[in-house]
Amino acid sequence: MAVSKASALRLASDAKREGALVFRGRLRRAEDGQLKLDDRDVPSLLDQAEGAETVIIVAPLEESSFVEIRHCGVCGREYVGEECPHCASARRRLRGE
Repeated sequence: MAVSKASALRLASDAKREGALVFRGRLRRAEDGQLKLDDRDVPSLLDQAEGAETVIIVAPLEESSFVEIRHCGVCGREYVGEECPHCASARRRLRGE
């Protein structure tokens, strides 16, 4: 199931802010059969977390040429996605998350 690019990037940004390793790119299989994320070998990326309890999230992004620009009813800013990133960030900050 594909997710919106805005939602996936917000999830990645939150994870990175918490100290997680975050990698972004196009996943493909090379001629030698190895999975690559752009030009990086996926197994070598995962080696960095070897031995640790790990959560792996794969979020295929929607391939949509239509992007709905919304206006936040609270702050008035334009945004793309499910919620205004400015207001969501302020909520998290104020709640101490």
